Amino acid sequence: MFSNNSPWVEQLKNKFNTNPLEKNHKTDVLVIGAGISGITTAYYILKNTNLKVTLVEARTLASGATGHNAGQLVSYFEKQISNLAKEFGFEMAVSAQKDINSSWFLLEQIYQDTGITTNISISNGYAGIQTYEDLVTFLQNAQVYKKANLPHEKLSIADDCPYLEKIPQKFHNLFSIIKKKNLMEYLETNDTSYYAMITVKKGVMNSALFCEDLLTYIFKNFSNRFNYYDKTPVSEIKLLENNSLTIANNKEIYSDKIVLCTNGFEKIEIINKAGNDINTKFHHLVIGVVGYMAGYLEEDLRKPTAISYLPKKSSTGNDAFDKDPYFYFTRRDYEIKNKKFNLICIGGPEAVMDDSNNYKKEHPFPKEAQDSINNFLHKSYKYSPKGNINYKYIWHGLMGYTPNGIRLIGIEPLNKNLLYNLGCNGIGILPSIFGANKISKILSGEKFEKSIFDPSNFDKF
Repeated sequence: MFSNNSPWVEQLKNKFNTNPLEKNHKTDVLVIGAGISGITTAYYILKNTNLKVTLVEARTLASGATGHNAGQLVSYFEKQISNLAKEFGFEMAVSAQKDINSSWFLLEQIYQDTGITTNISISNGYAGIQTYEDLVTFLQNAQVYKKANLPHEKLSIADDCPYLEKIPQKFHNLFSIIKKKNLMEYLETNDTSYYAMITVKKGVMNSALFCEDLLTYIFKNFSNRFNYYDKTPVSEIKLLENNSLTIANNKEIYSDKIVLCTNGFEKIEIINKAGNDINTKFHHLVIGVVGYMAGYLEEDLRKPTAISYLPKKSSTGNDAFDKDPYFYFTRRDYEIKNKKFNLICIGGPEAVMDDSNNYKKEHPFPKEAQDSINNFLHKSYKYSPKGNINYKYIWHGLMGYTPNGIRLIGIEPLNKNLLYNLGCNGIGILPSIFGANKISKILSGEKFEKSIFDPSNFDKF
């Protein structure tokens, strides 16, 4: 079966005509990649500096992971904060969490400053927990949050939890007991194997439409300092001592700085004329993971939500279809021809690409992935349609995962003219916005303390 009809791409207004680069070009800052990372990076540089910015995209606006994701807004890491504290130290882990938390304010500020109207819903979200091991991990996270006086996930345990008495005394002030039926209502499930849950701030948004609306604002307000070229793939970057030369669409772009806002595994050759090799390291920074998602419409309108369902056994290896994946579920308002629905979106099945350059958006949607989603819905979602599910949307997207699960934000240590805001790690919307703002501050001359996002942390990979 083939299908890749993302609901986010369908909602695009297609305001911009194709505009490939057709002659040599010069700019202060070249931003590569027109997804949410690149669009917000361009926006913040224009807002916070007087620099000229050019944005180039190999395909079309938001055609990558930004238009082929689950549309969730979350401010946590792919790695647990308790593990980050062990790896980087308590202070750096807490500082990083505060950085990502700030993305909620940054997003709100973008809406206020620009007046864009992309629909967004923010509310409590939930994650269901089945195993004792996962429960202990979240209790360890809660310890870190409490010690740092940070807003944190509320942890609730069902009164019939079979491992309640195993929980160490040091964690007893970090959770509350609730009735099992209440826990199942929050998780919207009939599956009795969930014994605990976390409650945390989450949101839902069409990140592709957000990009289109923000780009419209940029053109209107910064046209004298901004250029945008799509259908303009970058093939080569030459980093010099004081500036850079980029080959894109067989044309030359001269810039003082370059910001890579891509998934990180494109066929871009980076030649550092002013220092050690970057190219080899860059192509080992990010691996490609294909996420498979499906969506259908409900006429019974319920409030927007985002819920995750942690598995009994985590998936490993290059093929997760026969394992027990981590599923995520979103529900949001959706309108088609002036009729209102709920759009139910489900994701979870993933597959690692051995060679990410082989990924094509036209790739078939594996039957195993759809069967996995069907089985999850029928087992876990209490409002799931009976029998066959009539999916209106079935899509997949290639996401960039860094080796340590942390976004890459900052200056390339081997050449200061190259900067990064990349590595979605499956939860890239809010981290992209934080990274974009930080990049603009770096370019304005602001200095920062050492961070877990620093490119220098990736030298060991």
